[in-house]
Amino acid sequence: MTMEERYYVQRITEQVFLIRERVSTDEEPGPNDRIARSFDMRHDAYAYVDTVNELQKKLDEAHGHWVQSAV
Repeated sequence: MTMEERYYVQRITEQVFLIRERVSTDEEPGPNDRIARSFDMRHDAYAYVDTVNELQKKLDEAHGHWVQSAV
């Protein structure tokens, strides 16, 4: 994950993966980050987070950095 990426995968157990939305670009991922979605398959979680981060980049270009959420 790069600091520009708003969404990331947090592995909870062998079969629980959370998609989290960072509070801001200035902070490391943490417990206050919003839970956006959960998955039970690692591949699905990472594919989803890649997709929403790409969509977020387009929204940021169109509306301003972190003005609108992709999820």
